Amino acid sequence: MSVYQQGDILFIDFNPSKGHEPAERHPALVVSSTRVNYLTNLTLLAPITSSDNHFPLHIRIAPGNRAHGFVQCEALRALDLEGRGDAERLGAIDDDTLSAVLEAIGVVVGI
Repeated sequence: MSVYQQGDILFIDFNPSKGHEPAERHPALVVSSTRVNYLTNLTLLAPITSSDNHFPLHIRIAPGNRAHGFVQCEALRALDLEGRGDAERLGAIDDDTLSAVLEAIGVVVGI
């Protein structure tokens, strides 16, 4: 069983998707805690987009990371990564960007 760490950047296929949900294969950030990832079969991911649309819940990834673009904090998905079998770890994100992402997710869920 592969357990991903909070802050890992994965390359993952988000299909099947509907409407405005993220689709196709692209990078995503693991935002669920490592402990939750270990205890459950689901990992909470935030997709990463290359589009800068100045949306306040899209957090810019700092230079020097393995992924470039913006973390879409409003588009969270819980996926069974082991069941999908197609997750590819690209690296981990820097601590400052991860903190900004988690703060924005707090806004999304009202905490």
